[in-house]
Amino acid sequence: MSLKRPRIATLEAFIIDTFTTVDKDGNEKPLDKPDQIGGAGTYAIVGARIFLPPARLGMIVDYTPETLPAPMVSTLEAFGKDMWAFRQRKDGHGTTRAVNRYRGQVRGFEYLTQPYLLSPRDLLDTEWTAPLPSWIHLVSYPDRAVQAIAEIAAMSGETDGGWHPGFLWEPEPPCCVPENLGLIAKKIAQHVDVISPNDTEAIALYGIDPPTEPEKVLALEYCTRRLLALRPRVAAVLRAGPLGCCYALAEDLPAEAHVDPLSPHAPQVPVYWVQPFWVKGMAGWDKAVVDPTGAGNAFMGGLMAALDEGKDMHEGGLRGGSFCSFSSGHLGHGRSKLCHRAARPAIHHQGAGTGGVERRLPMGAGRGVATAHQHGAVSD
Repeated sequence: MSLKRPRIATLEAFIIDTFTTVDKDGNEKPLDKPDQIGGAGTYAIVGARIFLPPARLGMIVDYTPETLPAPMVSTLEAFGKDMWAFRQRKDGHGTTRAVNRYRGQVRGFEYLTQPYLLSPRDLLDTEWTAPLPSWIHLVSYPDRAVQAIAEIAAMSGETDGGWHPGFLWEPEPPCCVPENLGLIAKKIAQHVDVISPNDTEAIALYGIDPPTEPEKVLALEYCTRRLLALRPRVAAVLRAGPLGCCYALAEDLPAEAHVDPLSPHAPQVPVYWVQPFWVKGMAGWDKAVVDPTGAGNAFMGGLMAALDEGKDMHEGGLRGGSFCSFSSGHLGHGRSKLCHRAARPAIHHQGAGTGGVERRLPMGAGRGVATAHQHGAVSD
């Protein structure tokens, strides 16, 4: 039996991001911005790095030597060489690249290289098999999530003692449409621990008209309760950008309660909020928030690290929010410096009655505040 502690791992592709802008006439030109390390998995695993040492983390980087610049390799390795499994692609494609197209404040995304879609069995090509990872992070369409769930079950049967990792699932934005609710409810949600779209994805999933600013909080709480009705094993988490995040807990929904996951009537359970560290309009905000790209994925990494350490969702939400503040305060992945000079963020609680996390009852009773201060040291 192995005495090594298992890793947490992402099944998302490493991506090199490039950037363009499109004017009102449809003319596209490159932005004066260097290519950057990207990909939801990269942001997530770096988000976890501030809490866990490299030996507890894992991400596969599919590449070819001629298409992965050496400075990017150095940047990745600055976080810790042990957390990356570099694997040369042999399918005729290079390192995955994508373009981020900006039309004003709206960002579009398109792959320029065929991505290699990882599955749980790809972990068998790494040294992370004894033991296999304790948590998995996946961003996907429903069919790929169903495949991953099936592979985990099959691999569990092939593994001494079984394999039952925690599972965090982020649905891909285009699949967040009402037509997919039935499939998500029937084949995915009950097999994952955390289901987490962002605010616009959740609103689209339930076919709700975009809310006005005064209506937004209540609309997001409604979506969060609807997500919990799908019965993920731990929580439904909704990442809400400048509003922070909100979540509802499986433990607040009695197992014997009859809840129709497709009913428009949301279960009456508490919704909890964690505010972001930086709030628009506060002193220093305009200089502190440099690049929010990937901040939601970084939140998921911090959350996954906390859950792997046995923390509850309240602590996990605060830790995820902590790294969001770091992530949005740096351009791209110049954030490796954090692993040398930043300490593990301390969590500061304000408010009463719920450990500092704001607890919103069905009619919005009770308003506390939870924030994450930016200080402390990274895990070595």
